[in-house]
Amino acid sequence: MAEFTVIALPLLFLGFATLEACRWMLTRQAAGYALFEAARVGTVTGADPSVMVQAFERALAPALGVGARPDPAALARAVQERLRAWSATHGLRMARIEQLSPASASFHDFSVARHGSAGPRELDYDYQRLHHDTVYLPRYRDGIGPRSGQTLFDANTLVLRLTYLHAPYLPGMRTLLRSLANASETDDYVKQARAAGLLVIRREIAMPMQSAAREHGRNRDLLGP
Repeated sequence: MAEFTVIALPLLFLGFATLEACRWMLTRQAAGYALFEAARVGTVTGADPSVMVQAFERALAPALGVGARPDPAALARAVQERLRAWSATHGLRMARIEQLSPASASFHDFSVARHGSAGPRELDYDYQRLHHDTVYLPRYRDGIGPRSGQTLFDANTLVLRLTYLHAPYLPGMRTLLRSLANASETDDYVKQARAAGLLVIRREIAMPMQSAAREHGRNRDLLGP
């Protein structure tokens, strides 16, 4: 009996650890796909944050256990209910999406005036090579904007960063994750997640804009805590 216990316990732990690793890998893949969908939609809608968040949540539905819905509005409500339930359980939002580019500084350096328009600033998008060579190289050293540190091509690249929280199933794993928390971490959202014993998944994606980006009220956090 003692020999069985000595052998069985490590095997049982290994089985749980394998299950947890598989769940983590699947979650990471699902989160990365949802971020890809958000970026793909963002490139053709002027980096509209509300549209990107909707695309992200819609693509995340299978990972949240939300089945197909014939009505897109019903699917969105079901996903949001799952996200709210997760937040209520863990005290944090499941995901944060930051728009790293284009940023406010990008619009300061590379926005174009639209005649008769009092709306948000818009990035210089058309004829980028021509404008880079004839407008921004003479204006800025090496064509790099002084505030953004970007070229016109960089500014017209949508860059999103996702921080996604994963709750492990394995008993004791959350305690282990708490003990591994990095005291030097400066990101409050990540610090709170690790203090709660949650696994932090980070993904980043960059895609060239397929439309002129417009400056919206939330050019940093699209989906935040």
